Amino acid sequence: MNVNHELDMNNLLMQYFNHTSEKIVFVDNQGQVIAMNQAANDIIALDNDYEGMTNAICNHCEGYTNEFDLQSCKQCFLEAETVGNTSFQVFMKTIYGTVEPFTATYQMIDEVNGVKAFTLQNVSPQIERHDKMYQRKMMQKTIFAQENERKRISRELHDSVVQELLNIDVELRLLKYQQDIDQLLSDSKRIEGLMSKLIDDIRNLSVELRPSSLDDLGLDAAFKTYFKQVETNYGIKITYLSNLATNRFDSEIETVVYRIVQEALFNAIKYANVDQVDIEVHVCNQKLIAEVIDRGRGFIKTDQPEGTGLGLYGMRERAELVNAEVTIDTQLGKGTIVTLEVPI
Repeated sequence: MNVNHELDMNNLLMQYFNHTSEKIVFVDNQGQVIAMNQAANDIIALDNDYEGMTNAICNHCEGYTNEFDLQSCKQCFLEAETVGNTSFQVFMKTIYGTVEPFTATYQMIDEVNGVKAFTLQNVSPQIERHDKMYQRKMMQKTIFAQENERKRISRELHDSVVQELLNIDVELRLLKYQQDIDQLLSDSKRIEGLMSKLIDDIRNLSVELRPSSLDDLGLDAAFKTYFKQVETNYGIKITYLSNLATNRFDSEIETVVYRIVQEALFNAIKYANVDQVDIEVHVCNQKLIAEVIDRGRGFIKTDQPEGTGLGLYGMRERAELVNAEVTIDTQLGKGTIVTLEVPI
């Protein structure tokens, strides 16, 4: 009974070996292929010439995902002193000329003869589905953020620009009935003042949307202009230090740095309860580094962020566009430091 059971088990295992889509390769202690299933032919064909090679797997490997990189050869699993049975992601060249991602295991199955088993399961469909789901979520968040920004601009236009225009319209209507010259001059000056305020409001809104100085003169000039405007509008002192001078960077990098500093500054104004914010922007060791520092309320990172929470999310999303990194250091009662590091 046990013999028959063992035969049945061996038969089932051989059927699995021969018919599974999982690629299974057995290699000796020299890295030479001693057996593999039919599915593995997509990666390692039997007629390939491995003469002079240290490892047949290495010839087709394009790196694996570890703490160093997405496709790295550092601390290669083939050279590990002890081979575990944990799975990892590896990128393999196929006989069709493509490079595809696989979930892999590499483990010792016969210590006496040094035989190891290398198994691969193609995860391209899962990654593709994950990417589509991620893109869909990003699109939803983007649309939500755009709608919020449109609402904000709409409120700004209605509460400031439109209201000022209505005031001017009323003043002009009354002006034509004014007979007294002195009163006429006084009313004209008042209308002139209303027009000046309206121009300032429109200019401020325009700068928030896209400052022309950023395109024409660069980050340093755009920041100096913007911080003066913020100080005037919000009554907050901004200490700005920079070594950028007239240095210019890629347009996308300049836009990302400007927007992230802008968002971090607004967060400090809205939530930190401070009357001063320090901002430093400098180039150091092939990196463009921006820091927004407030000594205000601080917050607990694990707590639900105030507002929509899209500010912090948006900063990280923007940073990813230029392979940059945003870090947020904060302590309750001591303040918050937002740091952006952009490789240049």
